[in-house]
Amino acid sequence: MTLSSSSLSKIVVTIPMIMLILVSFNLKVAAIPWTIRVTMNNKLNNMQLGIECKDKHWDSGFKVVPVGQSWSFYFHPNPFWFTSLFFCTFSWYEGGGVHHFDIYDAKRDVNVCKECIWDISKTGPCRVSGFAAPICYPWKSSI
Repeated sequence: MTLSSSSLSKIVVTIPMIMLILVSFNLKVAAIPWTIRVTMNNKLNNMQLGIECKDKHWDSGFKVVPVGQSWSFYFHPNPFWFTSLFFCTFSWYEGGGVHHFDIYDAKRDVNVCKECIWDISKTGPCRVSGFAAPICYPWKSSI
């Protein structure tokens, strides 16, 4: 059995195409994003905590978290660019005002926690899970 040059060129083109498809499939399967869970615990003394979290595609809507309770959300981070960013607005009565914080910032959190648990108090949010926990941050300044 002999191969003509046109048959050989088809094989030469076909084999790399098949390899590319298989590699692409393997990368796609391996790149299924993991799930991140973000939990915020109300650590205010005798006050309900108001929370609204967003990213550029999703808005949680306003949630009221009773004293000592928590609220969580889940998402799949961007596995290629590590650009996931969720920002939240926190409020409470009795002079609490409105406070802002980036509750999940991939630049800060991607290698730190897959279950990111935060205690929310008047002085600011404290991450109480993951690497180097606990770590507290100030509220973000208003623009």
